[in-house]
Amino acid sequence: MNHPDTDLRKKAKKGIDHADNVTVKMILAMLEVQQEQADEEAAYEKEIQRRFDEYEQGRITPLSWDELEKKVRDSHKKRMKSLK
Repeated sequence: MNHPDTDLRKKAKKGIDHADNVTVKMILAMLEVQQEQADEEAAYEKEIQRRFDEYEQGRITPLSWDELEKKVRDSHKKRMKSLK
């Protein structure tokens, strides 16, 4: 007995072989979007791991919410003064 995924893939391939060009283009577009999403997710996970590694190595120091808010406000004030 075949695995259900194998049967599904065979059915999909047979359908693609008999599909018109518009349908094939739609399927290709869906596959491209799926690949882009997978690539974005992999890049996101890689960035999270990079940041976690930096934290574990003591190369970054996390800020409390109050510290972050003060830092952002001070930066904003400095930028506003430079525009005057």
